[in-house]
Amino acid sequence: MAVLATVVALCRPLDSAVRYPLLLILGTVAGQSVSLMGWESGWDAQGLTQVILYLFLPILVWEMAARLPLRRLARYRLNILLQSLLTLSLMLAGTTYALFKGLDHPGFPLLSALLAATLLATVDPAFGEPWVKQYPRVNAWLEGEAAVVEPLTLALLLTLVSVGELGSVSLPVLVLTLVKLLAMALLVGWVGAQVWRLSGGAQWGVLGTGLWLWWLFLLSELVLGIPGLVVVLTAVFWVRSRWQHTLPCRRLSPFLGDALVVILGFSLTAAMFTERYWAMGLGIASAALIRLGSLLPWLLWPGLPIKPGERSIWLLAPSRGPITLALVLALPTHLPAWWTVQSLAYGVILFDVLVQGTLLALRSRR
Repeated sequence: MAVLATVVALCRPLDSAVRYPLLLILGTVAGQSVSLMGWESGWDAQGLTQVILYLFLPILVWEMAARLPLRRLARYRLNILLQSLLTLSLMLAGTTYALFKGLDHPGFPLLSALLAATLLATVDPAFGEPWVKQYPRVNAWLEGEAAVVEPLTLALLLTLVSVGELGSVSLPVLVLTLVKLLAMALLVGWVGAQVWRLSGGAQWGVLGTGLWLWWLFLLSELVLGIPGLVVVLTAVFWVRSRWQHTLPCRRLSPFLGDALVVILGFSLTAAMFTERYWAMGLGIASAALIRLGSLLPWLLWPGLPIKPGERSIWLLAPSRGPITLALVLALPTHLPAWWTVQSLAYGVILFDVLVQGTLLALRSRR
């Protein structure tokens, strides 16, 4: 952990177009060195999953919700909601079909295809923020889309993980389970917000706010069995929208995002590229083309609050970010075709960070 924090801190001043590839290379070199030399790093899949699930993800979700520009989004919230739900539906249906048919073998069931599609449908513009923040309208729209999509995909992920065998569950039961989890998460988030208000949460500061949200997360995950990340999102939204309070945060997301890029490199293996190259390529192609196709009609809408010269930025902006990467790293290893799901998700995230990020950097500098 000390080495990881030091590497990330030393690389922070670098431009994102240089920093992300460098961190990825450093992580890959470290991972391959540990493997080839037979060193004991202290990390295993289970331990890494726990650290990311209970430490990284709550902070990332808290800060995403805390910095969301609610006033700027208020005017276009219905349009953002419509675009987000349509894109999410197309991503889930289209990517699931493409992966299930394209990876047609007994070891990759429909559950794994839907799980992978859900991961690829998440929206988190943080990896593209260094370039997109120059365009406030694009950045605000992407953050609004993230606010709509994240709770749904997080609840769906928990539902799919708990189901285990998709073939044994009917669609109505799956939808009912998803709705029930979302409703319980919204209720617990509302109760948590009431506790914040009645306890004088406006005076808590960063530390008190973080502890309050962390205990909400732990209570939801470990006791109630509902998606704690959705509860955190709901609680923050309630406080900000109902009582117009600004929740403080330390802006740790950029640091944690860089650390996750190093961990991604550390966990890469040569076998992913030699044995799962088709899954990675299919994931990249299906995710990119379906998202592009879902956004193109919106470019023809005269009322789109994004200038014509900025719309290419909207299309190029990486839609997968640190939250997506953390969710992939936190997947339970007992899931069917876990390694294939992780490999193809890695491929899409690498494409977003290295290819789309580079194109976005070049476009922004013109």
